[in-house]
Amino acid sequence: MKLAEALLLRGDLQKKIEHLEHRIRPVLIIQEGKQPQEDPVKLLAQLRKAVQDFEDIVVRINKTNNKTIIENQGPLMNALAKRDALKLLSEKLRTIRQAAQIQNLNYTNNMKATIDIHNLQIEIDQTGRAFREIDSKIQEINWLTELED
Repeated sequence: MKLAEALLLRGDLQKKIEHLEHRIRPVLIIQEGKQPQEDPVKLLAQLRKAVQDFEDIVVRINKTNNKTIIENQGPLMNALAKRDALKLLSEKLRTIRQAAQIQNLNYTNNMKATIDIHNLQIEIDQTGRAFREIDSKIQEINWLTELED
């Protein structure tokens, strides 16, 4: 199985766990003399199995991420952390830029932004480009790398 397939499976398991929880809730308490629409014991067994499958696939994904090396980037795990950091920085810079632009428009003529919005936009563009480049490398590696046992 490729790493990318394992990541898709992990996402499916997360959805399955959530779905099972929503199916279990309505059958936990019923009116006396009535039968639940589904067997809560069976649903709980399915939930436990799905959580165990989730744990197993996450361990294998993490092992693979730690052992896989991306050229000029180091371990895949480092590239993932870098991608997450770039995404976070990009989101925060956009929020700051938007706030500075809105506040600048709402103030009277004697008020001005305390940051250079143009330079901030350049940094946002550079950060976005760096994110896309590293994300592209990660996606490529995900489809080329076999999942560790």
